[in-house]
Amino acid sequence: MKQAFINCHTHVFTGDHVPPYLGKKMLPAPLGYILTIPLVVNFFRWWYYKVKPFQYGRFARRFRKRYYEAGLWLHQHKAISLLLKVIAGILTLDAILIVLGWSVTGYPWLDAVTQFFIRWHLLPVQPALQYGILVLVLLLIPSGRNLVWFIATRTLKLLKILPGPKTRQYLIRYMSIGRFAFYRKQHNIFHTLTRQYPLHTRFVILPMDMDYMDAGKPRHNYIQQLTELKRLRKNNPDTALPFVFADPRRLQADPGYMNVVKECLEQDHFAGIKTYPALGYYPFDKDLLPLMLYACEHEIPVLNHCIRGVIFYRGAKKKEWNYHPVFSQSTDDEKLQLFQKKNVDFSTNFTHPLNYLCLLDEKRLRQLLVHYNDKALFDLFGFTDADTPLQKDLSKLKICFGHFGGEDEWARYLESDRDLRNNILQFHPERGLNFTEDSALEGIWRYASWFSIIYSLMLQYPNVYADISYILHDAQTHPLLKTTLLPQSGVSDRVLFGTDFYVVRSQQSDKQMWANMVAALSPEELEQMAIINPRKFLFNRLHGAMGG
Repeated sequence: MKQAFINCHTHVFTGDHVPPYLGKKMLPAPLGYILTIPLVVNFFRWWYYKVKPFQYGRFARRFRKRYYEAGLWLHQHKAISLLLKVIAGILTLDAILIVLGWSVTGYPWLDAVTQFFIRWHLLPVQPALQYGILVLVLLLIPSGRNLVWFIATRTLKLLKILPGPKTRQYLIRYMSIGRFAFYRKQHNIFHTLTRQYPLHTRFVILPMDMDYMDAGKPRHNYIQQLTELKRLRKNNPDTALPFVFADPRRLQADPGYMNVVKECLEQDHFAGIKTYPALGYYPFDKDLLPLMLYACEHEIPVLNHCIRGVIFYRGAKKKEWNYHPVFSQSTDDEKLQLFQKKNVDFSTNFTHPLNYLCLLDEKRLRQLLVHYNDKALFDLFGFTDADTPLQKDLSKLKICFGHFGGEDEWARYLESDRDLRNNILQFHPERGLNFTEDSALEGIWRYASWFSIIYSLMLQYPNVYADISYILHDAQTHPLLKTTLLPQSGVSDRVLFGTDFYVVRSQQSDKQMWANMVAALSPEELEQMAIINPRKFLFNRLHGAMGG
C-alpha cells in the first residue's frame, strides 16, 4: 500500500478559542469593538443551525414551487414581463437620481432630468418614498443594485470612508473564521477537513494560544483547547497529528507548563511544537530557549508562523521593541532600529525569518545568551564567555517556516531584479545569502525578501524546512514552487505540503487546492512534498516516525 499523504499545516480550533476583540487594531476603530468574534461566530451558528435547515422544510419547498410557477407565468406573458422590466428600469433611474442629488451639484442637465421625472410623476419628492425606492432597488433589482452601489461609492463622502482594499481583505479573512469556527467542537471541524482528501491522509493540527495577545479573553482558554485536542489525537491516532503550542509568557507565568508540553510530546504522542511570534514575542525569547534545546536534542519539529496575517499582538508597543536584541546597525554598534508604530507593522519584527539566525547560528546564540545574562541559561548551553564556543547549540534544531514567508514575499523576490540580495540564489546557489558578516545583516533584514532569507537558511542548515500553506491558493506561486522541488535546488527534500485549513477558506477550499496541486505537480514532485518530506520532518527520537 502506498504511504499516506500528509498535510503539514491545518487548524481546528473553534470560535470559542478566539479572543473577542480580534478586530482591534486591524479594522477601523468602531468595527474592531463592534464586530467581535462572538458576534461573528454566533451569527454563523444561528445561520447554519436555525436558518439554513429552514430551506429544506415544507414551507420553503412550497415557496420555491410558487416562485418557479410565477416566473414561468411571466415568461409566457411577454407583455407583463416587459412592463415589469420597464418599471425596474424606472426605479433604477430614480435611485440613481436620488443618489446624485445628495452628492452632485452645479450640473444643469442633472437638474433638468430630475425635474422631468418629478413633473411626470416618475420620481416622488417625499424623502420617505425616496428611501423606499432605494431599499427596493438594493434588495430586489440585482442589475440596478450594482449600478447604484457603483455610483454611490464614488460620489457619497460617507461611503468613501468605507474600508479600503487592504482593510477589506483583512475583513474577509476575519469573517472567514466564522465559516468553520462556528462548530462547538474541534472534532467536527477535523472531520470536515478529512472528507476533502484521499482516504488515510494525515493532518498536522496546529493549536493557537491567543490568551496573551491582548484582544480580550476567549470563552475557552488554551488549556481547554489542548485538553480537547488530546481527545482528538486519542480518537484518531492514524490521522490526527497535533502539535503543542509554546508561548514564552505562559511558560513564565506557569513554570509547570514545560512539563505539560513534555507530557503532550512524550505520553500523548503529539508530533511537534508550534510557535506564533506575531502574538508578541521573538522566537528566541529567553523562556523558549530551554524548550528549543529539548526539541533539538530529541529532533522534535518546531513549526513557526512566518507570514503577515490577521492574528498579531493587539497591545501597546513596548519601549524595548524599538531595537533588535541581537542585530546591529550596519554603520555603528547601535542595535538595529525598529521604529514601526502600528501593531500590524511592528508585529512583523517578531515574525521576520532572520530572527532564527539567533537560534541556528552558534555565534548569534552566544550573543543572545550574553544579552540575557542568565546563569541558568549559561549552565544549560555550556556558556564559558563571549569568545568561547558553546558546549551545546541549536544548529541542528528542526524548524519549519510556516507559509514560506507569504505569497507577497514570493512576488517581491520575483519582481526585485536589480537588488543583489534577491538575486543571490542565482549565482550562489550553494549557500544563498551570506549571514556571517554582522554589517550585512541590517541590509538583509530591511531589503531582502523573506523568500530569499528562508531559502538561504534552508541551504545552510540541514534541518530547516518550509511549508507552502496559505500561499498555495495563489496559482502565481506554482512556477516558483516547482523550481524549489527540482533536485538541484538544494531544498527539494525540505519543502512541505500544507494548506492552512480553515483560515485559507476565504480564498479556496482545501479540496480545490489539493486538486490544483495534483494538476500542477508531477507524481514524483507531489510524493516528495506530501509524503517523503513530511515523514522526515515529523520523525523524532521519542517515537520514531510520526507520519505513519
